[in-house]
Amino acid sequence: MVKNRQWQAIGSIVDGAIHIRNEKPCQDALHIHEDKNFVIACVADGHGSNSCPYSDEGAKVAVKIAAEILAEMLPNLADHKDIRLPKILESKWKEEVQKLHKSQKRETLDPFPYIQYGTTLLAVVAAEDFVLALQIGDGNILMIDKSGNARPILHIEESVGEDTESLCLENAWTYVRTQIIPTTSDDVAMFLLSTDGYAKSFADSSGFIKAGTDFYTLWQEEGLDFIKQNLPDWLRKSSDKGSGDDIAMALITK
Repeated sequence: MVKNRQWQAIGSIVDGAIHIRNEKPCQDALHIHEDKNFVIACVADGHGSNSCPYSDEGAKVAVKIAAEILAEMLPNLADHKDIRLPKILESKWKEEVQKLHKSQKRETLDPFPYIQYGTTLLAVVAAEDFVLALQIGDGNILMIDKSGNARPILHIEESVGEDTESLCLENAWTYVRTQIIPTTSDDVAMFLLSTDGYAKSFADSSGFIKAGTDFYTLWQEEGLDFIKQNLPDWLRKSSDKGSGDDIAMALITK
């Protein structure tokens, strides 16, 4: 792995307590790509319902192709973040799940049942001059400043029941939200992105936001390696005592 000059990223993923108990596969996926000029972190959460039998695979496809597309488009992301990027992301994801479906010799249906692979997606690409955050569906992205103050970027979606926006939808690109954050400000210090199983492990959103501050404090006092070593255990406890859901999390630090 190439070491980045400015940013570092770590992440972890754990099977949810309920999924373990019900012997269901983990629906979350995580992918981190590090280059000397940028870092990309992606997490995704397959829907996991009866109508989405391959959503764990859809989530894995989503994080992989998102990292590839963001890396390829990096020089022009700011110009194309609202239309071209979301359209390419939707098109490429749907193309790849069709290939996967065919390779597994699964039943051919018309129209293609994208819902069977349905997933959310969150991504952060941190470059020298800017950070781009991207999201479709539920999950959360926090930005933490150098004073340790954490705040959500994009927005914490209020989904109805288990329904959420998804890459499997027709015209899914229209549901992709993006935001550019300049890195010229000294306030940008850390980004946390996680699937919804983490935030749902807290009593309310204020507890989740405080967790962002706590991670910043740990980073300052103990270092990123300490967090990396302990993150799987912390996420496991969050799932066991909280949502019971799978959790994928990534942290990017400056």
